Amino acid sequence: MKARARLAILISILLFALTLLPPAISSGQCGNCKVHLLTGEEYFYALKDAIDGARHSIFLTIYLFKVSPYPTNRATGILNALIHAAKRRVEVTVLMERSDDPESFINIENAKTGRRLQQAGAKVFWDRPDRKLHIKAVVIDHRLVFMGSHNLTHSAMKYNQEMSLMLNDTGIANQIIKRISRFPKTPFRSVK
Repeated sequence: MKARARLAILISILLFALTLLPPAISSGQCGNCKVHLLTGEEYFYALKDAIDGARHSIFLTIYLFKVSPYPTNRATGILNALIHAAKRRVEVTVLMERSDDPESFINIENAKTGRRLQQAGAKVFWDRPDRKLHIKAVVIDHRLVFMGSHNLTHSAMKYNQEMSLMLNDTGIANQIIKRISRFPKTPFRSVK
């Protein structure tokens, strides 16, 4: 009897200890999709490669897309990849945050990026100024999804503590596009 009691106590302790361990989140399964955790700068390389490989469509919604004239700027690298995708006839659709203050930092930076995307043939939209668009999501070819904390800034893709997920699932990709497509938006025009 004492042996059974000790075994029961040992099993209880082990089960409790297992609940204290952090979950394994670097890769996993969700139905038929494979999920990858992208931290820090991994996000930049994975996203740029995915944009470069896009065949049909790129759907992007972002709070802040801040580029610079420096050639090593990672946000500019993503912008250039999107411009090249649009020029090779990939349908690029971008929805960006806009506040009701035309002088806000977000509006100014997003407007700079939006103009360059629009000139390359991308469809660019503003979110409604009375609501905050804080979603950071990219859907490529209605199957590959990037979603998480990364804004499209050099700092987010090189220095900040950020985490995003990349997953390959057409069902989730289409749900994201359908949901975000219902958001009220206005065609892009520079706010300055």
